[in-house]
Amino acid sequence: MSAELPVVERIREFVVAPDPGSFDELARSAFELQFERIAPIRRLSRARGVQPRPGLTWREVPAVPTGVFRRLRLAVDEPREEFHSSGTTGDETSVHHHPFPDLYRATIDASFPGACLPPGSPPPMLSLIPDREAQPHSSLSFMIDHVLGAHGGEPSVNGFGRARVDARAARAWLAGRQRAGRPAVVLGTAFALADLLDSLERLDLRFRLPAGSTVFETGGYKGRRRELARAELVARIGEWLGVAAPQVVREYGMTELTSQLYTRALAGGDPDLFVPEPWTRVRVLDPVSLEELPDGQPGLVAVFDLANVGSALHVLTQDLGVRDGDGFRLLGRAGQAELRGCSLTVETLASGDASAG
Repeated sequence: MSAELPVVERIREFVVAPDPGSFDELARSAFELQFERIAPIRRLSRARGVQPRPGLTWREVPAVPTGVFRRLRLAVDEPREEFHSSGTTGDETSVHHHPFPDLYRATIDASFPGACLPPGSPPPMLSLIPDREAQPHSSLSFMIDHVLGAHGGEPSVNGFGRARVDARAARAWLAGRQRAGRPAVVLGTAFALADLLDSLERLDLRFRLPAGSTVFETGGYKGRRRELARAELVARIGEWLGVAAPQVVREYGMTELTSQLYTRALAGGDPDLFVPEPWTRVRVLDPVSLEELPDGQPGLVAVFDLANVGSALHVLTQDLGVRDGDGFRLLGRAGQAELRGCSLTVETLASGDASAG
């Protein structure tokens, strides 16, 4: 990492070995860097009456709507990776200009294994997600390629074909894992998992992956040809793959964030409660006023991610959710009427000189 940005190295060290007492100090240092180097964030902060100062807390750092990533380049240093959203919702494509991919990998290594992997040696993995060769600007492909390389045992394979799941390759892998008797991991979006399950159902072909096997599920359908309730998806995973509901882990991530958040199903936690990592914080905000809401009251999910030091620390999503103790639950996507506060913030950021520096 860049020697001129010591805060990035300090955040990486925090990700590896969190020290809760230093969170706000790191947040202040990272915000100071973004305030200095990213003109739109400086403009938004001044409009909110916020600037770097001793005692500033992470909650005071203005939240940047994901829509800003569609219009402006937010980067404190020269990007080394460029991640694009899928654009399946009909929106303009978001672009995350990412200067610190090594920090991105550190967040994966610190969060994925504990949330998603069975105990023991690295398990064989089947990915139903396009690899980086097919989708070089996908943050999910970046993540899964790293997961397979760093945490996958033999044989770990990518079972996504040119445009959809390669059902034949997936079936061969599933059959091999069933015979081997060793816990395995299946990685997929909800849509890809449903595609695989459909192919198995057409053949009336049921697998029973070994005890301890897990399924990683991320994302939704976003304009795909059909919807499927998550409870139904989990039930079908049990029927056709033999993986019970407590072994299905949900991931919450997006192009505009560096970190991923997971449910703690494998540890016996609520299968629908996303729990922040030590280097992240989550709030739920009123869609109009952007004031923080109490537990149980629905609003827009905002994620503060120290690992987003290269772009925007505090990201205001278009997802509706409710706080529940230490975590949050997703309720769905916000409609345009619920994004008024986001829209006003985007205009503040986009006005005037949008260049960094």
